[in-house]
Amino acid sequence: MLPNLSQNNPLPPSPPGAIFIFMKTLRKTILSLTGAIALNLSLFSTCVTAQDLEIAPTIPDLVPASPKEAWRDLATVEINEGTPWWAEVLLYIPNRVLDLIDVFRVDVGVGASVGGVVRVTKYVQGGYRQMLPVSLRVGDFGRQFPVLVESSNEIGISPAFKQSADRDVCEAELGLGLDLFLLGGYGGLCLDEVADFVGGIFLVDLKGDDL
Repeated sequence: MLPNLSQNNPLPPSPPGAIFIFMKTLRKTILSLTGAIALNLSLFSTCVTAQDLEIAPTIPDLVPASPKEAWRDLATVEINEGTPWWAEVLLYIPNRVLDLIDVFRVDVGVGASVGGVVRVTKYVQGGYRQMLPVSLRVGDFGRQFPVLVESSNEIGISPAFKQSADRDVCEAELGLGLDLFLLGGYGGLCLDEVADFVGGIFLVDLKGDDL
């Protein structure tokens, strides 16, 4: 018959305070970890600001914008189709007459004036003409009133020539003028207007002065 070991060698009982000490230690450890985590989260939240956060770009930011302004209301554009053919037919003769008037610069004058002038285009002129004090001129001054009261003097030689402010000299004008105190006269021919007159015969308006 086997002996009963439990009766002969009983297990020593567990100390009643060991479990309590273990649970208390575990509780302190958990509290310590929780406090450390909370402290770290608090420090992190104070360091991170709104400017440090990268905001994801939106679709308009990713699409490049045109440097030009956006289209506004489209304005109606009137297209000039030119002079009607029937108007060109009606104005053909008047335009040729006006072009012919533009060719010549011829006038005579009365009044106190002395001197003379020579023109070889508007950019090459020379002479001396003095009004004492005015000269009344009548003639062809191009598409201008046929009467001119001239009071401006002309003196010098190009490029220092002082032209009369009362006269309109053509770009390619050839002219000669002479004033003998009480009587004076001037005759000129505008070569650029001659070209415009010839071109107008074939409906080519070189000077752009047709009606």
